[in-house]
Amino acid sequence: MTNSNYEQLNIPELFFSPCGCELRRLRYRSNEIMIDREKKELGTTGISFRELDLEDGGEPEERGAGDSRGERMDSSSNLESSKNNNQTAEDNEEDHVTAETQHKRKEPETASGATSQPKVKKTKSTRFEVWDHFDKIGTSSLKYHLKICKEYIALGPKQTVIDDDGGLKPFKVPESVIREATNEMLVLGQLPLSFIEGIAWKHFCKKAQLYKPKCRKTATTDIVKMYIRKKEELKNWIAANKFRVSLTTDIWVAQVTGASYMAITLHVIDRNWHLKKLIIGFKNICDHKADTINTVLLECLADWGIEKVFCITVDNANANTAALKMFRRDFSLGSDEAFVLGGKFLHMRCCAHIINLIANEGLADLGENVDAIRNAIVYVRASPHRLHAFESKVDSGKMTRGSLPLDVTTRWNSTFLMLTRAMQFRLAFEKMRTQDLLYLDYFGEHVNGIKRTGPPVSMDWEAVNRLAGFLVMFYDSTLVVSASTVVNSCKCYCEIVTIESNLKLKANSSDLQLKEKATEMLEKFRKYWEGMKKLNKMLIVASIFDPRQKMNFAKLCFERLHGIDTEDAVALYDSVYDFLGLMFKEYKARAEGVTSTVPTTSNPSQSAQASVSSGQDQATNRMELNYEKFSYERMDFVYKEMVQGTGFADPRDELDIYLKEPCENPIIMLGTEYEILDYWKHNQGRFPVLCEMAKDLLAMQVSSVASESAFSTSGRVVDPYRSCLTHYTIEVLMCTEQWIKAEIRLSEKTMVTNEQMLAAIEELDELEKEFQDKRAQDLQENDDD
Repeated sequence: MTNSNYEQLNIPELFFSPCGCELRRLRYRSNEIMIDREKKELGTTGISFRELDLEDGGEPEERGAGDSRGERMDSSSNLESSKNNNQTAEDNEEDHVTAETQHKRKEPETASGATSQPKVKKTKSTRFEVWDHFDKIGTSSLKYHLKICKEYIALGPKQTVIDDDGGLKPFKVPESVIREATNEMLVLGQLPLSFIEGIAWKHFCKKAQLYKPKCRKTATTDIVKMYIRKKEELKNWIAANKFRVSLTTDIWVAQVTGASYMAITLHVIDRNWHLKKLIIGFKNICDHKADTINTVLLECLADWGIEKVFCITVDNANANTAALKMFRRDFSLGSDEAFVLGGKFLHMRCCAHIINLIANEGLADLGENVDAIRNAIVYVRASPHRLHAFESKVDSGKMTRGSLPLDVTTRWNSTFLMLTRAMQFRLAFEKMRTQDLLYLDYFGEHVNGIKRTGPPVSMDWEAVNRLAGFLVMFYDSTLVVSASTVVNSCKCYCEIVTIESNLKLKANSSDLQLKEKATEMLEKFRKYWEGMKKLNKMLIVASIFDPRQKMNFAKLCFERLHGIDTEDAVALYDSVYDFLGLMFKEYKARAEGVTSTVPTTSNPSQSAQASVSSGQDQATNRMELNYEKFSYERMDFVYKEMVQGTGFADPRDELDIYLKEPCENPIIMLGTEYEILDYWKHNQGRFPVLCEMAKDLLAMQVSSVASESAFSTSGRVVDPYRSCLTHYTIEVLMCTEQWIKAEIRLSEKTMVTNEQMLAAIEELDELEKEFQDKRAQDLQENDDD
């Protein structure tokens, strides 16, 4: 039934107010007698009102104590109303005027017979707080309703609670905040976009009395808007600071869809000397060719407005080498300051990838030995009965769930950890081989027509033991160079020299097998890091900017590799020193160019200070002209003359002062690390040019792990249940997740590590075992009773 039907039948019209209460609306003609307000128990609050809605759109006025509605009607109107009530049926049939004409009041006539003009009613401003919650149709009854409305009292805008910081916050969280938090939950939790439409989230919102959740299309739109807003903020931040950035990039192929994606990660040190990592692109590419990689890099940097690049870290694929050559040629056309030293040291090879190749070279000939130990571990972990049998043969130590981990065959570091833990239970495996017949039968089985390798014998254990002590060096170096949230460029050269010096030492060993293996690994090492020809000099320079090392550490490394005071060691030292000086001159020239272009009166306060200082100088000059006449001598003038005559200024530049000062030797508490960035932050007043160099060198990444780590997230984003996502949506989810984590400072230190997860699992095992022992003890006591 429409509103007009309600008006004709004079039937109440139900509607809901914004506060959630059910109200009634009765429409009355202006020529009818208005009734008083009624209150009935309806709706959730138990209160209902009849609202007065004048047909002509006017607002009911507030009545005084002695006013009545009949008194407000003039005499002419009352007379006309009584005449209309006494009309006959014939008059009604001849009356063809419209309803609007029937109910229109007649204006009183003046003495001349002319009708007086209607008075224009002044519109009053709405000063009552009730208009924030109701339509403009009345005040008194609605204001009274707010005083007794249970929902308004409980969830009103004035209701506040104490937050975690001790301040006040609204009791009811606004819908916009709930909506934004829901979108962030979808991104951070890597949840499907359809999760917001699922029964689980709807049930949660209903039980927590939250707002009705939006659909996934709305959530997707909100996430895209959030991505665009955050991207614009980051672009403005980069443009305002004019960073020279370092990049890492790598390519990943999704197993579900087969699509290829190129991740581009930016690394900078901000004004507060904090290392920042941002994913600025997760682009879909059609192939892995050099032209494609170059084009994607150029387009991504142009989109972000980045004009200065320090270095780009990639893996050792030939396509990457060719792509960076083209990138250096094309990107240098945009600005004269695009690169440092013409981009000769732009290409940085991934050190973690090189270490991985060298370590795999050492494991190449130990396939059967490693397979035998791996099969033995698989047998023990196959069932609780076998694990219990193996535990009974362990003389020392305690078996837990993580005591015998399995490896990932494509990752040598996990194989190293598996072999290291297995070596601790060598005697138990030997007992299994001599005492357990089922253990021997397991290795007698054939898999695909081939007898299973094993069980491990003494020769296998000795070969693995010989190499495990050798691979620990590569394992430690991988941990150092793979860190992407802390400064590691100054540590990389130390790891390179450590590996080379130990490989040379093992290559001259009396153990023929170890000597042969070390020689093969040394050849692989020299393929990528042979002296200064294939090693990026920026790695050596970065180690010099560690105030604990400076040039002393580089000199020690040269002497360890080539001998003390040898020609090669001296030549390397001189070449690095000259290279450092050349780099310092370029940064100094650019800093002086920027300083000379800064206007001196750009700030009004600076202009005022300059005028004050000039006035002081003039006064000082006047005093200087007269002090001899009055036998008045100022000591500051005497000192200036002495400085001009003899000279007390240090003729050395920043680089010489830094290198000649003693190295830092701080006392560091156990478990903490020396913060290199804090040193440069506190000394940027003394070394302004060196600080700019330090920002670029220390932000440099020595491995592409920062981009590869994004692939772990992308593997969960592009899973079999989300394979229909568009390429743009995948980029939005990947970038937004990393940006939000950076905002809330969710670094790798706060993430749960494998060791922490293993410790939690072992604790659960201990509790379960303790519970089983207690239960067995109780059963035994019951049997005795």
